[in-house]
Amino acid sequence: MTTETSTQQWYEDYYRKKGADRNDLRTNRGVLFQTLASEASLVRAAAAIRHDPAAALVLDVGCGGGGDLFQLLRLGYQPENIVGIDILTERLDKAKLLYPQMRFIQGDASRMDFADDSFDLLFESGMFATLPDDALSAAIAREMVRVCKTGGYLLLVDWRTPKPSDPNYKALSRRRLAELFAVGRGVEIVKICRGALVPPLGRFLSRWLPSAYFATAAVFPFLVGQVSYVLKKQPS
Repeated sequence: MTTETSTQQWYEDYYRKKGADRNDLRTNRGVLFQTLASEASLVRAAAAIRHDPAAALVLDVGCGGGGDLFQLLRLGYQPENIVGIDILTERLDKAKLLYPQMRFIQGDASRMDFADDSFDLLFESGMFATLPDDALSAAIAREMVRVCKTGGYLLLVDWRTPKPSDPNYKALSRRRLAELFAVGRGVEIVKICRGALVPPLGRFLSRWLPSAYFATAAVFPFLVGQVSYVLKKQPS
């Protein structure tokens, strides 16, 4: 099975099991505060990135249908400086309709056709948690570091907690982060910001007790499942 086929199969299985409105912000009340908490973590993390977003060249790895690109735009990154890469053509077609000013490439992120030190910022959202293949994840991480400029940043918005019911769900824990990105050997952690609660609890509170959502995250930080990591590429 090719990487493209297995990725497509993962998304089809996910929405067949969870329902088409699983992540629909308009119709699913369980999504709202999960989304707000995740976005807040990204914004706090971005404050640690010391470059001019208006001039920065950005690559969104695993950009999908472009659902997270608006977050880069509101942080000051310019659409003409943003490139997205994804393995699924169908999802890229949606991204192109949303953001005609951006450049989108269909390709394998483990073998990207970019020169070394091409981008000021590498961005991903939720990709590593949904990659069950450790070798593929490591190859993508190496490529992200390779195409990142020295002194540039990697902004990873992902899940640090696993799903006990799904062995194919590989959380981007602190340990896995260090292994994939060779932290301490050319890449350093700049900041970690906690975001959304673990899905069962977070979705429950978002739907039925939203006033308790952020208080729960503050008092019980171990219940926070999503984080935003900021890494910086150091000189060789």
